[in-house]
Amino acid sequence: MLPIFLSLDTYSVTDELLSLQRIPDEFITRFGNELDNVATITVPDGREWNMELKKCGGQIFFCNNWQQFAEYYCIYYGCYLDFKYEGNSKFNVVIYDRTSVEISYPFQTRRTNGEPNINCPSSASNGINPKNTSFCSKVQNNYAYVPGEFAKEHLKPNVPFMLQNYQGKQWEVSCVLDRASKTPMRITSGFCRFARENNLSKEVFYNFELIKRKPVVVLQATTSRTAEMEIRESKHFKKAILPSPIHDKEIRIPEVFITIYGSELKNVATITVPDGLTWKLELKKRGEDVYFCNKWKQFAEYYSLRYGCFMSFKYEGNSKFSVIIFDVTSVEICYPLKTPSTNGETNTECPRPTKRSRVEINYADDSPSEDEGTELNPSFTSTYKYRTLYINADFASKHLKRNVVVKLQNCNGGEQWDVCCTRLGRSGLRLGKGFIKFATYNNLSNGDKCKVELIKKSSPVVLQLDLV
Repeated sequence: MLPIFLSLDTYSVTDELLSLQRIPDEFITRFGNELDNVATITVPDGREWNMELKKCGGQIFFCNNWQQFAEYYCIYYGCYLDFKYEGNSKFNVVIYDRTSVEISYPFQTRRTNGEPNINCPSSASNGINPKNTSFCSKVQNNYAYVPGEFAKEHLKPNVPFMLQNYQGKQWEVSCVLDRASKTPMRITSGFCRFARENNLSKEVFYNFELIKRKPVVVLQATTSRTAEMEIRESKHFKKAILPSPIHDKEIRIPEVFITIYGSELKNVATITVPDGLTWKLELKKRGEDVYFCNKWKQFAEYYSLRYGCFMSFKYEGNSKFSVIIFDVTSVEICYPLKTPSTNGETNTECPRPTKRSRVEINYADDSPSEDEGTELNPSFTSTYKYRTLYINADFASKHLKRNVVVKLQNCNGGEQWDVCCTRLGRSGLRLGKGFIKFATYNNLSNGDKCKVELIKKSSPVVLQLDLV
């Protein structure tokens, strides 16, 4: 399965960063050789954008049309983008705003030559001159974003101009530069009053059209076509795993999503993962907030969710969700293979991952095996990544202690290294101080899958590491 990768626009928007977007290194390592000079990006609104791929050192960037793309979809500080690679330099993308919910995409119009129109539709039917310049912008809490090309030609920072509604009534407003950028602006001063008195909805696109240039610039804000015909399903939402003990037990669904779909959610949600497993998670309401809880801890441990991971949920209706999981490199994880239970159904109560997982568990009971009649040593498998090896919380809670030194030996069973178990999250551990020395001596490489077996339970605990 070709992976999805996540791009996080969490920088301060500058001209340089607005004009290009870097593709994560992990993705380039795996697929960089098959990328062409131009990538095709398809958006849920049906538009296709051709982006030049620019290589700089060992990094690759989306460039060329990226600035127009970012301005058209109002991609700004705090937005997220999910890219799914379809092969042959083709990507599908889902865009999220700062509320972690999928945006409302502008209504698609066509030019006379049949190509998508990347400008918002003109309101010529309302008597406005179609030659006037216009742009689309999503209304935020206190402002509306103005694309750089329009702002540079028609507006000046802190110089008042007029916003007009469809009845011809006008309000005085002004713009400021959008953070450190030199061209894009935000309509700020006076905009709150305009939005409130005209009942503008947040997170909805509106058409702003230039109807007068002198002596004072006048823009008319309309909702007649764009707001009525825009795609507003917003069925995706994003969740990040934060360094909080709360995320060990439950995770909150974004407020904007609950506002749209909360009334149709049941007490139990069904979550389907690309590995084929289906999880039943209780939905718990606390005030106006709704949380995934109950089996959330097992879910998080099974997929090794930790600080820096992201999940993209898609609502399928009837309290059913599909989810995609990203690791800290912003690339989709390798999912464990699903295993059947004794009754032939998928085992979701206590799943056992296989060796494909980024951090897998292959935990064995201390009871004798019926086949062998001998006791199996408890073990787990984990992928060595970025000089770190993670220990599953279940194994750690039964056999290890935080900040206590253990003996780690290689498959030869000879020389041993002192390694300290360091805390990870609330209940997990990782091999910390002393492990780098072990990894270097034994030539461990990034991506190596390792089986760690408990050889001796009494102090000092002895673990043996083998490559699988």
